[in-house]
Amino acid sequence: MIKLSCKESGLDCDYIVEGRTEYEVLERISEHAINIHHMREEDIYDEEHVPVAFLCQAIGKMTSIHNQQN
Repeated sequence: MIKLSCKESGLDCDYIVEGRTEYEVLERISEHAINIHHMREEDIYDEEHVPVAFLCQAIGKMTSIHNQQN
């Protein structure tokens, strides 16, 4: 299981998301950012609806947590 906290994506929030894949975690944290923090979809997703923009800084942290479990 991969975990990512909202704080790791740069926001002051204690929400934590879990998922089986990196994409699942990024998708869930993106939806949280849109629904709770009122971020705009175009600030988060690329043209193919892949969550990338504000989450780039979180990927390294999430991957390192995932790698520590393996």
